[in-house]
Amino acid sequence: MQGSEYAALAVFALVYALIIGRRRLHVPIWTAMLIGAGLMVGLQVVTIDYAIKSVNLDVIGFLFGMFSIVSALDRSGVLGRVASAMLSRTGNIDSLFIIFVVGMGFLAAFLVNDTIALLGIPIVAYVSRKLGVRPAVLLMSLAFGITVGSVMTPIGNPQNLLIAIQSGIPLPFTSFLAFLGIPTAINLFSTCFILKTYFRKELMPLQAKVQDNGSDEATEGVIIDKSSNGSQTSPQLARLSTIILLAILAGFFISELLRFLHVASFSLSTIAMLGAAALYGLSRDRIEIMKRVDYSILIFFAAMFVVTSAMWSSGAISLIMSHLPSPNKEDPLQSNGVIALVSVGLSQIMSNVPFVALYNFVMTSNGFTGAYVGQWMMLAAASTIAGNLTILGAASNIIIIEAAESRGIKAFSFFEFTKIGVIVALANLAVYYLYTSLLIVILHIPK
Repeated sequence: MQGSEYAALAVFALVYALIIGRRRLHVPIWTAMLIGAGLMVGLQVVTIDYAIKSVNLDVIGFLFGMFSIVSALDRSGVLGRVASAMLSRTGNIDSLFIIFVVGMGFLAAFLVNDTIALLGIPIVAYVSRKLGVRPAVLLMSLAFGITVGSVMTPIGNPQNLLIAIQSGIPLPFTSFLAFLGIPTAINLFSTCFILKTYFRKELMPLQAKVQDNGSDEATEGVIIDKSSNGSQTSPQLARLSTIILLAILAGFFISELLRFLHVASFSLSTIAMLGAAALYGLSRDRIEIMKRVDYSILIFFAAMFVVTSAMWSSGAISLIMSHLPSPNKEDPLQSNGVIALVSVGLSQIMSNVPFVALYNFVMTSNGFTGAYVGQWMMLAAASTIAGNLTILGAASNIIIIEAAESRGIKAFSFFEFTKIGVIVALANLAVYYLYTSLLIVILHIPK
């Protein structure tokens, strides 16, 4: 349809406006995206058949499978006990930052950052109340930590999953860890140092308080806080969900080994769904586990695929990208630089998940096949780190703010987050750019 690119842009602008004004308008993010999908079909930007085919069932299946496992881990009390064990090792301000940045970041790499965002809120509530730490400091530490930590695996955040599935990278789990594991570890500890230095004056008087509070009290406090949030303890479900989670993680690596040996090929979503099937088949709590799955995120993704596909097929993305530099696959330094800057910039406008869903089309149209692993990893790193620049860069930031405020905790403001976020994001981005570019040059990727 002639002029469909402008209709698509208008719909996308409306969706963005609804997301920005969601509090005042009382429109959840998933509802805003669903409205956008409906308008794309209703205005005939795309047909209903095209809209249905544009929904990536691999992504939806993977998220449902992982959310089911995490739901069981939460209901059984496993996540609460993990958090308690982490807090029991708090002996000084340094270890407090390590818990919220490195500890939560590592958990986010394997349990999806949005899940750990919700897990961290009751911990922040307890620690800030017990030690007198301003909640915003710990909330920002949590936000920065889970954003950085989620970079290093294809299951750490939704945008990484999109890249792993849609890029054609032959060994996604191995590739992510090889390219992003070391720089992520560097960034987690450097972020700790930046936060500790930035908040030094504010936290110095609290050092004695942290040392005076014993590990037993900390553990007890978190368990009480978690139980008040609806979590239960079930040894049988805890064992089952832990075994299935470990089996799924092992399955990811085994599948890549089998693929490398040209024996068999199993997608990430297939393995996650097999794990979920085993969980629902063997657990007596299957109904409660299923009820606790966050279906709003699944609806958001299904609608987002329709919106972004409509943006691409209508020519709206080409219209936008004509005003921005294109990555050159023959020049790794230039392509990584363009990908990094465009990712960080546009993610502030449309958030990183919708941005990646759109930019994947740009990458493939510019000839970036699965052989260009380094550039795809730069896209994963930069689009994720965009969440450390402003609160609009990542959905996990919004989740933390909304969950904290719903519990009566005063969260951080846009400007407070951005002041320290600029320092953190630039430091993180520099490490990822230098490391991925160096690997591309050394390994001559693609060969």
